[in-house]
Amino acid sequence: MATLFVVATPIGNLEDMSPRAARVLAESPVVAAESLARAKKLLAHLGLGGKWLISCREANRRQAAGKVLEALGEGKDVALISDAGTPGLSDPGQAVVEEVAKLGYRISPVAGPSALATALSVAGIKQAPFVFLGFLPAKPGARRKLLEQAGTLGWSLVAYEAPHRLAQAAEDLGEVLGERPVVVCRELTKLHEEILRSSCAELAGRLDPDKLRGEVTLVIGPGPAQGPDLDEVQRLVDEGLEAGELKPSALARQVAGTTGLGREEVYQIILESREQAKQYGDEAVIQGDSSAEEPQERRLLVANSLGLHARAAAKITEAVSRFACQVTLHKGEVEADASSVLSILGLDAPRGSQVVARAEGPQAREALDALDKLFAGLFGEGR
Repeated sequence: MATLFVVATPIGNLEDMSPRAARVLAESPVVAAESLARAKKLLAHLGLGGKWLISCREANRRQAAGKVLEALGEGKDVALISDAGTPGLSDPGQAVVEEVAKLGYRISPVAGPSALATALSVAGIKQAPFVFLGFLPAKPGARRKLLEQAGTLGWSLVAYEAPHRLAQAAEDLGEVLGERPVVVCRELTKLHEEILRSSCAELAGRLDPDKLRGEVTLVIGPGPAQGPDLDEVQRLVDEGLEAGELKPSALARQVAGTTGLGREEVYQIILESREQAKQYGDEAVIQGDSSAEEPQERRLLVANSLGLHARAAAKITEAVSRFACQVTLHKGEVEADASSVLSILGLDAPRGSQVVARAEGPQAREALDALDKLFAGLFGEGR
């Protein structure tokens, strides 16, 4: 059976090319590459030619996967490479690997350089555990929301960022993550390599506008995990019971998602609050949940080629935040809070997945309609 080789290539310095990677490229008649121009340059450096080159860019990844499958079906080995580093980490190669895996072809990694691992190795920051965020969302609101949610974990964070957005991202890092340490790794292994160490709060002021070029990896140090504010939990519970828009179970999910306290613990607080209300004769609180609408449910197809990745998840959280209801997403036995990017990413929902959206609250139907439109529109990715 033909094999798809996932080949790591240098992230800058061509001397980092491994002998095995060079051999696999030499022996594979087909090369799928994110950039044909860069692939030709690399192959020329290795003295290789006569390859069937398949363009695998973000805009055509579905067609690229089809061509790779065609080559494998003809018994031809395929070497998959990215612009730099290891394919499949926040680049179009991920979709190709997913499609090949579905059809049961052999997939073999050819290990080597990775901007993620390289940046972590020189950061000098506690790494375990860490969360890889991929490329930060381009929209400021979605970017800040992702940083806020990831920051509550207290873990180290690693992210890629485009150089033309680095200044804006630095402002958001300072606003959201404050004094947490950050290491900006730019042009790693290249001639103009730069490793800048700062705090998130000071980063924006330390960036040199003349150097905002080249590949950037951000390594953000750990911070204190933010425990739930019990006074805030009680306030939200009291407000929710008085409003009477959600059933206790839905209110518990909503407050748990907002504060980070466990849903069962929040539910217990709700029961205790209702019991106290009975003692003091507060009928508004006792009867408050009776007007909640019945839960709504909608089955959704993940049809975009990237699946529920960080940017898609951010769009989901933004969409549901506009409606007075609690929304959860379900894939098999896994449940995700639709207001949390990290929770949605935990669904691990690639293209072709079926996701069930459930909503409870007065605007449940409107929220599901918005999600239906978002999924059907491929999250604005056009593929």
